[in-house]
Amino acid sequence: MYDGIVQTVTLAAGLLGEMVPMMIAGVFLAEVLVALNIAGRIAALSRPLTSFACLREECGTSFLMAFVSPPAASAMLVDYHTKEIISRKELIIAAVMNSFPTVVMHWRYLLPVYIPLLGIPGLIYFGLLLLVGLAKTAFIMVIGRTILTPPQCTPVIMAEEPVVTLREALRTACTSSKKTLVRLLSITVPTIVLVAFLINAGVFDRLAGLMQGAGAVFPVPPEGFAIIAAQFGSFVAGASVASTLLAAGDMTWQQIVLTLLVGNVLTSVTRSIRWLGSSYVAIFGMRTGTEIMLVSTMLRNGIMVLLVAALAYGFGWG
Repeated sequence: MYDGIVQTVTLAAGLLGEMVPMMIAGVFLAEVLVALNIAGRIAALSRPLTSFACLREECGTSFLMAFVSPPAASAMLVDYHTKEIISRKELIIAAVMNSFPTVVMHWRYLLPVYIPLLGIPGLIYFGLLLLVGLAKTAFIMVIGRTILTPPQCTPVIMAEEPVVTLREALRTACTSSKKTLVRLLSITVPTIVLVAFLINAGVFDRLAGLMQGAGAVFPVPPEGFAIIAAQFGSFVAGASVASTLLAAGDMTWQQIVLTLLVGNVLTSVTRSIRWLGSSYVAIFGMRTGTEIMLVSTMLRNGIMVLLVAALAYGFGWG
């Protein structure tokens, strides 16, 4: 029991060490940008996206931040929502949109593994993941355009804005971000501890074992189930098994890519639940975080299943 407590505390400390600094940085940066009156100028870079989705420009700032730090981007959205700059619907849609930069930046971890082990098929697999992420973002943008009211464009009045120095902006940001951070951390810390406990208790491993059996409904050759089983351990393990089967000629490169996609769908369920606490609930709260997770996962998996079906039956990869 003592060892279990130590492992839980160690894991929770590691997760908090990765997330909390980025959350603090995200909220603080959002406040600094608002204080300096430059958030709109930065958001202009993503204005075509936010404009099409009927989102406020502040969401564009968060979208760009997601390329650097997803937790910081999420914290910025929470800060905007707390200040009633954006509505709850805008928060959810913007949070789902922010998942695309996260997928793009995964090249730092995926390509150094997939290209050496699988070569061109690994690059194709990563390209298909980007395609799915792009399709999901486009779909949620259409939803935003459908259900959101376009923000009113008030005419710009040429008035002298008070010049705010960096020191004043930093002082203002320190004061205004305190309340948001206290609320965020009061949710984040206990949630992360609970997630760490469930991980060490093996709850997610048992769930992964149940999900492996669902692979039989997909067009995967018998040899491919070894890849899917390995993917539940890690994407590196899955790529290693796939590399061995490809080199031995037991599977074609098309079957390898298709199997990796199927494994991605199955593992995403347990992955989303496992990191629900640290990625969604810990930042957005239980209700909103769960809703964002469900919308994001269902959209992604739905598009992925359609892609698998198209490749397997339309292009004969199965």
